[in-house]
Amino acid sequence: MDRFDCQFLMATFVHVYYTSFIRAPNPQKILQSIWLLTTEEQIQIYNTLREKLTLRGLILDRATNT
Repeated sequence: MDRFDCQFLMATFVHVYYTSFIRAPNPQKILQSIWLLTTEEQIQIYNTLREKLTLRGLILDRATNT
């Protein structure tokens, strides 16, 4: 029975490790995390994302689009 108990402990640890560090986050989980932030933090994320996408040429900057 002692060895069997260890399997439960290790299975729990492996599950937590996998969900925390290995499994890639999906867009839905990222959006759920963003909705939990304050308005100011959401705006900061938006501005940073817009800047990075503009630098990569994936979106047009509004200033140069006019």
